[in-house]
Amino acid sequence: ACGGSDSSVNPEPEPPTTEENANANEPVEGKSFVTDYSMPRLNSENYYVEHTVTYDGKKILNYAYEWVKDKKHTAWVAFSFDETTSKVNYKRPQHEKEPWSIDLELPGGWCPEENNYRSDGFDKGHLCASADRLFSETANNQTYYYSNMSPQMSSFNGGVWASFEMQVRKWAQSGMYRKVYTAKGGTVNQLLVNFTGTRKGNDDVLPETDANGFTKKGLACPKYYFMAILAEKNDGFQAIGFWIEHRDDYGYEYDNFAPATFLKTYALSIDDLEKNTGLDFFCNLPDNVENAVESSWKETDWTW
Repeated sequence: ACGGSDSSVNPEPEPPTTEENANANEPVEGKSFVTDYSMPRLNSENYYVEHTVTYDGKKILNYAYEWVKDKKHTAWVAFSFDETTSKVNYKRPQHEKEPWSIDLELPGGWCPEENNYRSDGFDKGHLCASADRLFSETANNQTYYYSNMSPQMSSFNGGVWASFEMQVRKWAQSGMYRKVYTAKGGTVNQLLVNFTGTRKGNDDVLPETDANGFTKKGLACPKYYFMAILAEKNDGFQAIGFWIEHRDDYGYEYDNFAPATFLKTYALSIDDLEKNTGLDFFCNLPDNVENAVESSWKETDWTW
């Protein structure tokens, strides 16, 4: 009968699971991408957000993050590059036209505002970079939410951090990988405390933090930044991590980016990055794959 069911018919048995995954994310109602390979294991104490765009009639993940309310900062942001999202179809807006805005996916009052970054000596440092999301105007605009920012020293943001971002984009756009999964951020569990910079920021103010590691305007300022990269090829996966102290004396600036020899010195295995951050990266991989790719990294696996 229409809409009925025959209770005497046995349902087909579920196929046996050959690949165990003890630490995978559980599905979350209304969130489509928690099981994406880019996602770290979710922390129920934080607030999980997904930003999506519709592209060629398909809903795709732009980036996701976990929000740590008392730090006014993300625990991490996660996204991936593939054939679509690695495209450059849109030009990043000029400085005076950048579309800074409040993230309406966060509960009211949670998202920082422009005033949280004004006259504090720090840049609004993108975590999911504007240049990482040039496949559509909507996707790029979403990178300008204040929730996607971190208070970074100017030379770090425009020199060192940008150098690592450029290297990852180079891999993503090389055509060598089906997908490049990325999780990155600043350490909200290890903050830069009692800091006074020796170099003024772009606002002509010396950057400072208090004894708790917060800026003048009440934002947590990470002591370290990190990237976890998982590249998928037809014959499997490879992974690499980066762990960088937040400093302004590396000697790199806008238009003077760090060379590959510098970047390699900050590389480490995902296992070691997990020890440093307390996060569980790439938890949605089958355990046997996850254990293999996270245990070590090889310089020769990557094109520098």
